[in-house]
Amino acid sequence: MRERKNAITLAKGFRSQAIGAGIKKSGGLDLALIYSDVPAFACGMFTKNKFAAAPVELCREHLKSKKAQAIVVNSGNANCYTGKPGMKTAKSTASLGAGLLGIDKKMVLIASTGIIGRRLDFSKIKKALPSLVSFLDRDSGNKTAQAIMTTDTKPKALALEFKISGKKVTIGAIAKGAGMIAPDMGYAEHSRSATMLCFITTDALIEYSALKEALRQAVEDSFNMITIDGCMSTNDSVIILANGLAENKKVCLGTPNFSKFKTALSEICLGLAKMIILDAEGAGKFITIQVSGAKDNTQAKKAALAVANSNLFKTAVYGGGTNWGRIVAAVGASGVEVREKIKIEGDSFRKKDIIVKIDLRLGRGKAVVYTSDLTPEYIRINAEYN
Repeated sequence: MRERKNAITLAKGFRSQAIGAGIKKSGGLDLALIYSDVPAFACGMFTKNKFAAAPVELCREHLKSKKAQAIVVNSGNANCYTGKPGMKTAKSTASLGAGLLGIDKKMVLIASTGIIGRRLDFSKIKKALPSLVSFLDRDSGNKTAQAIMTTDTKPKALALEFKISGKKVTIGAIAKGAGMIAPDMGYAEHSRSATMLCFITTDALIEYSALKEALRQAVEDSFNMITIDGCMSTNDSVIILANGLAENKKVCLGTPNFSKFKTALSEICLGLAKMIILDAEGAGKFITIQVSGAKDNTQAKKAALAVANSNLFKTAVYGGGTNWGRIVAAVGASGVEVREKIKIEGDSFRKKDIIVKIDLRLGRGKAVVYTSDLTPEYIRINAEYN
């Protein structure tokens, strides 16, 4: 696995394009289209925020068909908390894209990221989308990765190639996120709903149930295990399209090929999740929190997130003054079952890459969460983001 040029279009049959539609004040790239030449199995996992954005709600509806062929994504405006006009814009974008591509509107998925509570000007999308469709190619993946950025300082893209039944299979993905990061995503049909977005393309031939389970496990062990500021976005989305053009033996649940595909997808997702932490708003340190000895894995994750989201802990790391007391306080307030004594060890807070190990000494539950320090620069960025 490595960063690859045009990662999102490396898999067979995928094209993309990006443009500056005038949604961002900066005039930079802010509208992108990802397209599969043939219909693809599609799964999505989304925020559980009860004020989920219009694009999230529309994706949930469209994904009931289990297939999709295109994703239209904009940055600069979240199209969230915008009522019926916001949903109308999302639906109009899907309808327009479908008409231009010659596909059913339910085959078009929508995603947005940016300011919450401001109406997204559909006229800008209406003007720009025809150009995206006309100039779709396999060489604009880097532009696509840039177009979905908000406060990110760099695009995030990874790809991995491997073989299944002698056929080369490719998974490519792009992501964005630098703040408002505390994802807790569920499946489209089960969930309630600076954002975390991830779009994944693969040419693997895989049954829908296997794709769904592979994505669930990959997200749970990656994006759902990172936090920057403990703030769950209204727009968090991870979407995967699998078009089958690799022509490998079909990947089915419970087979060695499923394990191979799941491992590859998990590597991609974890790699991107770590890139998000490394690009966290204002951050200078990467923190890994390993909790073991919990009653179960859920309790371990809860304890790890309590420490990762502790402002006292994160500011101590920024200051470089190692303070185990703040870890003890966070675990004790988390609500998890603990003994009178827990074991804590780890690196000096002066280091750039810090590992903290916490043993609750109760059972076999364990979890690993990734986070960053909290700095004055984070405050400056978010104070000015409006």
